[in-house]
Amino acid sequence: MKSALAILAAAAGLVMAQPATQKMLDMSVEVLGAIPDGEKMKAVSLTGGFIVDSKHVVTHASCCDKTDAGQEKTPFVHIGDKNIKSAVAWKGDGDMVILEISGEARSAGVTLVPASLAQKGQPIYTVQFPDKGDPAVKEGQLNDVVKSDKVPLPVIAATATGDSVERGSAMYDACGNVIGFNVLVDKGTQLAFVVDSLADGFSKTGVQASVANAPCSGSGAQQSGGQGGGQGGGQGGGQQGGGGQQQPPPDDTGGFHLPHGTEWIGFGIIVALALLATRKTTREQVARVLTQRRPAYQPSTPYPVAPPVPFPAKPVMRGLAGQYAGASIPLDARPNVMGRDQSAVNLVFGAESDAVSKRHCSVRWDASRSVFVLEDLGSTNGTYMANGERLAPGRPRDLRPGERFYVGDVRNQFEVRME
Repeated sequence: MKSALAILAAAAGLVMAQPATQKMLDMSVEVLGAIPDGEKMKAVSLTGGFIVDSKHVVTHASCCDKTDAGQEKTPFVHIGDKNIKSAVAWKGDGDMVILEISGEARSAGVTLVPASLAQKGQPIYTVQFPDKGDPAVKEGQLNDVVKSDKVPLPVIAATATGDSVERGSAMYDACGNVIGFNVLVDKGTQLAFVVDSLADGFSKTGVQASVANAPCSGSGAQQSGGQGGGQGGGQGGGQQGGGGQQQPPPDDTGGFHLPHGTEWIGFGIIVALALLATRKTTREQVARVLTQRRPAYQPSTPYPVAPPVPFPAKPVMRGLAGQYAGASIPLDARPNVMGRDQSAVNLVFGAESDAVSKRHCSVRWDASRSVFVLEDLGSTNGTYMANGERLAPGRPRDLRPGERFYVGDVRNQFEVRME
């Protein structure tokens, strides 16, 4: 009987934790940077972002800067099945941007977690958008908060939630609060700027928000008390004022989530679980779920600042999106030719990569100058830098570690780096 009650209590915790995961999914979006292409708009860059109220989204500045050719990019926020035209309302340190969207987004508000509450070992979460299928919440663990004179804000270092991360997407804590502004993944470490400076941006753009004043308990069921971090309009804004639990977000999926404050529904769920627990197969299934859960996070004292990790030294090309997403391809002085003709290239794309030419482009490492060299080989659809600049065929372009490019279109993205 005691073991059955323990299973029920843990299973109830899982039911309660669901709204935090759903909130992460509801808040997370992708942002396209587009330029005119005849009578249409052509996407030339892709960043992550997160909804903060019904009219505003936070993202990375590369959504809306200029291409090297001087073309101004227009940001479009992808929400549901729509691309909503937007405009920059605020720019801050770390290339943080607040967009004002022309339509309305469904929002349950946002709570920011200041750097002072970052805890070593606490779980962190990022929403990953695969090329195919639905977005998914991936878990990592916070390791360090690093300060450096070379970057404008302290950086959160965490175990990576994936092989890559969209710049501008949110790093969440277990309560669904925003603790970081994702920048990149390097050698298994996910790096994100702290979000303290967003409070100023929210104040100037009228975004209502809360600022946490205690770490998340790790259950995902409630938010430790917060204080107002912004002022002004925006429907669905977060709570202001100290204390209280954070409301779970509206559910668009059709699935059931426990409404906050309606205890009779919670009681009904516990009764239903009690009935299910009398079945042997149900008890076994619940037991398997519980044995796979991570130990509950116990808040600790803030982790001391650690020195930056030395930069690695092996030149590679990392696939960020498309057929080679997640692959790490070593580079040397010999050109690595990319295309669809397997008899003439080193890196072969399948027939589904219709924007890639038979012999599209090449990448190599120039050790004498410590640079990567990218060259378009006269492709039909072009080779582009991450900012949308199209490379002139036959004119090699030097790339520094960390620079990104895409082949044919944004479905096939790569980054050159040192590992």
